[in-house]
Amino acid sequence: MGNGSGRFMFAGHAIGASARFHRLDDQSNLNHVVPTLGASVVPTSGGRCNSHADPFRYEVPTPRPRCLLAVQRADSFADGREVNGAIETEVGAEVVGLEVVEKLRCDLVKMHMLVKRASPKDPPVVMTDGNRIEGLRLGDVQAIVSLDESPLLNSGSAAEFESWHQGKRRGLGRFGMYQGSTIVTDIQLIGSDPNISVEGNVIVWKGFGRIILGEIHVKEHERRLTLVRLEMGSDAGGSGDAGEGKTNGEGG
Repeated sequence: MGNGSGRFMFAGHAIGASARFHRLDDQSNLNHVVPTLGASVVPTSGGRCNSHADPFRYEVPTPRPRCLLAVQRADSFADGREVNGAIETEVGAEVVGLEVVEKLRCDLVKMHMLVKRASPKDPPVVMTDGNRIEGLRLGDVQAIVSLDESPLLNSGSAAEFESWHQGKRRGLGRFGMYQGSTIVTDIQLIGSDPNISVEGNVIVWKGFGRIILGEIHVKEHERRLTLVRLEMGSDAGGSGDAGEGKTNGEGG
């Protein structure tokens, strides 16, 4: 983003995993905040930030012993740099062995995006070396998630994002001033559970909540990609996410 002085101010972050729980069984108004695992932020002047989390478990003793969130590891980076006059902002996160309330499990969540500008005045171009959601399991049901990164690659600006969606005649939802979409094209369930259903890029699991996959929101020259977002209910109420990245490619 710019400050009107002509100086380019970098902006971007990457998050491995985070969660907050406000209800457990019949106990409400709680504030169990899981420490953010693998969080990196680009300094406004540029530079690189790396973060690593070793095996981690967030357990509670009441109202019954339970692990609310666990990972085998979480890594992230956020990098802002100038290369031969071009401006680049790159963010990435990788979470291995994610487990939530001893129900939801995911072997791998990997997020990556790179935003390039030939100069601070040129339009941003978004690239990626690949995003992945692998080994997602809901109890005994496995979810195979297919991704198409075209929406991300056309998110240089809100105008480009909307124009691409209109050209593809894909659904475009609006969230306030944000334009929202998804990089998920298909979710196939292997196994049977009458409490689990798929609605677009959302898995609805009665007894757990909603699992929103591959969300991308764009506002002006800012884009945010969240590979896994949780809206939890039932015996554990709260929110969480894994594999989130945000960049702002607007120059001054």
